[in-house]
Formats: sequence, structure tokens, C-alpha cells
Amino acid sequence: MLKQMVRLLTAALFVSLPYAAAAAERVADPVKAWNNHFKTWAVVSIVVYLVVTVPLIYFVFKYKRRHKDETGAYIVGNTALEILWTIVPMIIIIMLGVQSWAVFNDLRDVPKDHIEVKAVGFMYGFEMYSPEGIKTINELRVPVGNVKVNLSSKDVIHDFALPAFRTREDMVPGENTYLWFSAKEPGEYPVYCAEYCGSGHSSMLAKVIVMKQEDYDAWVKKQKGEGTTVAALTPETKGKELVERLGCLGCHGIAGEIKAGPALNGVIGKSQELEDGTKVVIDEAFVKEKIADPKAKPVKGFGHIMPPNALAKEEYEAIAAYINTLK
Repeated sequence: MLKQMVRLLTAALFVSLPYAAAAAERVADPVKAWNNHFKTWAVVSIVVYLVVTVPLIYFVFKYKRRHKDETGAYIVGNTALEILWTIVPMIIIIMLGVQSWAVFNDLRDVPKDHIEVKAVGFMYGFEMYSPEGIKTINELRVPVGNVKVNLSSKDVIHDFALPAFRTREDMVPGENTYLWFSAKEPGEYPVYCAEYCGSGHSSMLAKVIVMKQEDYDAWVKKQKGEGTTVAALTPETKGKELVERLGCLGCHGIAGEIKAGPALNGVIGKSQELEDGTKVVIDEAFVKEKIADPKAKPVKGFGHIMPPNALAKEEYEAIAAYINTLK
């Protein structure tokens, strides 16, 4: 039986080595690197499970007690077997640990041909900044290529997680962290906060939109108002675009639904009780004040989670005009 165990454990080690070698390669793409490493762990885990479980089942039936007076053999131990099941798992654990560190360490080095963007976490959303300084909420647009994301947080610890690119990193108040990913194909990729950060954590959703370079350049020009007809838009239309771009709908509903913040539809002209017990009638001036300084007149029943937004006067007016159209 000892010889069979030695063969099984030796086979397990040699079967896992090719996958460990694949994971050890310096791969410039985090997706490929972590996929290879996951395969290594999966293969080793399955082999170890089979090596342990199959003999266990065999021993259960072979050495089960046949009658109530039967007594099992007294076995003190087997030195060779004990050494074997100590050394082989130690080799496997060291191998997996070294490969994990190697992959992680390699992927902290950002490729030279990258662009830099910024993401700032807040309760409950992400402020995104393009290389050109264009600010968006819960939507990061980048061209195809390598992207470094500089991370920080305004309040509590969040986690910027990009499952499609096999990467994530904590966003810590008062500290600057980063991650990078390789955007190879245009498309939309989800972003999650992977660190529980409060009651609105589940609604803290965003996306990375990867674009072809020419499409990205056109988007940048549009955001800067170059060669577009943005100025010709009505205040209501501008307000709608701002509400969507700033991520207001992550915390506010427009069809009566209550989220982390009150619903926006029908709010103009409505009497609302504040935290200090006073009541106010919500008008466009109140809306502008709340956007600029959310803590000035906190509404009863909702926490102090809305971040202030420094906007131009016409942008405040556009948002208020749009909210006034929501019935």
C-alpha cells in the first residue's frame, strides 16, 4: 500500500509541475497570467482531493468492522509514510506560494506603453477621470491598450474590481493605490466595489467602456464641446445628460423607487421634512443647493452619503430643469 501511495503522490507532483511552470512565465497580460495560475491551483487541488478521498473510501470498506467483537490492529506508526506525507505537501505548498508571489509581483510592474486614468471611490459610486481630465461618474472610457488606474477614496475603504481583466485593488482613504489592465477588445466591462462599504454597497456598480482609438478621440472632442452642438441643447436635455453622467441615478430613482437617496420624480413642489424637524418646499433653488452642498439641509431618513459636486451655474440650472420635468 505504501508503494501505491508513493506512486500516487509522485504522480500528483509531476502532473502539477507543467501547470506551475506555465504560471511562472512572465506574462504581460494579467488575464492570461491569472488564468494560468488558476489552472495550476485547480489541477493540484483536484489531484490532492483524489489522492486523499479515493484511498479513504477504499479503507472505509476494506477495514470496516465485520462484527461487534472485532478489534482493530494496533499500529504505532510508519516513519517512511509520515515523512512522505510531510515532505510532498510541503513541496507543493512552497511551489504554489512561490508561483503566487511571482505572478503577483510581476503584475505590479505597469507596461511602459500605458495611459493613466484616475478613479475615486465614494459612498456609493466612482468618480472617473480620463487622461484629458474629463470627469464621469461610474463610467470610465478608455482606448484599446494598457491602462493604469490610480485609486483613492473620499470616505471609507472601497475596492475597485474588474473581473473581466482579473484584477482588483482596495481604494483606501488617505492613500494612493493603483492597478492596471490590458484592454484588448472594444466593449463594456463591469466594475464592482468588492469591499462592503455600507447600506448602498450593492448599488455601487460602474463600467469600463473600451473604445477604438478613433472613437475615443471623437468622444473626447464631444465632451470638450469641440465641433459639436452641445450649446444648442435645451437645459432639460443637458440636465438629463448630467444626471446620467454624474451617476445620480445610482442613488436616486426617477420612477418613484427609493434607493440610497429619495426619488427625483415629483420632488419639485413637494413638502419635505429635514433632519432638524423643519419642513421645506423643494424648489429648483433647493435642488441647486443640495447638489453643491448635500450636508447643508439633510433630508430626514437619508444618510450623509451624497458627495458635493462643484459644477458651473448653468449645469446646476440644467439639472434642476430636468428634475422639474420628472412627474
